[in-house]
Amino acid sequence: MPAVPPPQPDAAGHRILPHTADLVVEAWGPTLAECLEEAVKALVGAFTDTSDVVVTRTVPVSIEPSGPEDLLVTVLEEVIYVLEVLGVVPVDVALEGTEDGGVGGCFDVAPVGAVTVTGAIPKAVSLGDLVVEERDGRWECHAIVDV
Repeated sequence: MPAVPPPQPDAAGHRILPHTADLVVEAWGPTLAECLEEAVKALVGAFTDTSDVVVTRTVPVSIEPSGPEDLLVTVLEEVIYVLEVLGVVPVDVALEGTEDGGVGGCFDVAPVGAVTVTGAIPKAVSLGDLVVEERDGRWECHAIVDV
């Protein structure tokens, strides 16, 4: 995984990197849930501008217990699902780890027509080159997304 910015106490963040015909989502946070939140923000930010969008509803998110890589893939696929099936885009995200090792929370969403599309729409999350790990006191993740 390419180096992410140096650890800072309680810092969370994300970035998008180019990849041949795809994009790379990288995120980090002090907890796995915060890292996953940042990954969602990175993915949404790669194809939309939601800065002036009004949230119209909340979509619950519930991910069954699994390994960190599976949690990352599932939460990113949930973004693609709500986009394709429900016609909405997450404007904000709130996730928490569950006692049994899953993740729960919600996406605050707005209709696709209310956002400015700025990039290629994500189609799927690649299972290759997928990394989620705890390092230097924070969680870091890396995923390739097909666009």
